[in-house]
Amino acid sequence: MVEFLKNVSLAPHTTLKIGGPAEYFCQPTTSNDLLEALQSPFKPKTILGNGSNVLISDHGLPGLVIKNSVFDISFLSSNRLLVSSGTSLPLLISQSMEKGLSGLEEFAYIPGTLGGAIYCNIHGVNKNNFDKFLVSIEVFDLSTLKIQNLPSKDLSWGYDQSEFQSKPGLVILSAILQLSLGNRSQSQNLVKKITDEKSPKQSINSAGSVFKNPPGDSAGRIIDQELKLKGFRIGDAQISKKHANFIVNLDHATAADYLSVIRHIQSETLSKLNLDLVPEIQFLGDFSLPTK
Repeated sequence: MVEFLKNVSLAPHTTLKIGGPAEYFCQPTTSNDLLEALQSPFKPKTILGNGSNVLISDHGLPGLVIKNSVFDISFLSSNRLLVSSGTSLPLLISQSMEKGLSGLEEFAYIPGTLGGAIYCNIHGVNKNNFDKFLVSIEVFDLSTLKIQNLPSKDLSWGYDQSEFQSKPGLVILSAILQLSLGNRSQSQNLVKKITDEKSPKQSINSAGSVFKNPPGDSAGRIIDQELKLKGFRIGDAQISKKHANFIVNLDHATAADYLSVIRHIQSETLSKLNLDLVPEIQFLGDFSLPTK
């Protein structure tokens, strides 16, 4: 049985370490517990995975926040696997490689969960989006309280975009993935190469890449080389000195600080380069209220 808690700080449940309290909070670890939480009377409901690509308002979130910690991987055939949405990407990639499967190595540096990867349709170092590997997705419909199985080919996908972003009533439960038969040693070497290259550029207490890359360019390059904004800060929110498309929480940054840095970058790119940088991270909560 899942336990529902009141007034739980959400900052520790995000990689940014920023965010106000959840009115109600639970952390299901089994599929049955997750379904119980989804069928509970609390409204609205917000689903969190690893909290690695989100900015939560300083005012927190109303209703129920469900931190999805359901980890499960089942190998259905030589190259197909059924994966629960709370499964971490590093674990999924590691276990896939152990079975001699390849394809997901390019996502090795991303600390999110399967559910987040599908919801955001993340892209890897080879520019492939995650939907390339999806066969079908099992979802829970909050409006009907029923489970549906959706073929991936019937859904709309784009660069860092999925149909789920416009349909918040559909909660991702699991997915069937199809990978390629590969060489375990080669896959492990590729993962090591990617993580060795990415790790020095990534910062702790960040939400990963803040902006989507414009066509044919890099948001990090623009912020660093065109705008010279590396190291710019408001409060304790600072544009990373390692990678300009990361904004880090130096210590006690608020969501308001973080959003102010985002808006400053957008203002500079628009006024100086006539370019509109689009955020890649998800914003959760009310950002219109003043921060105390």
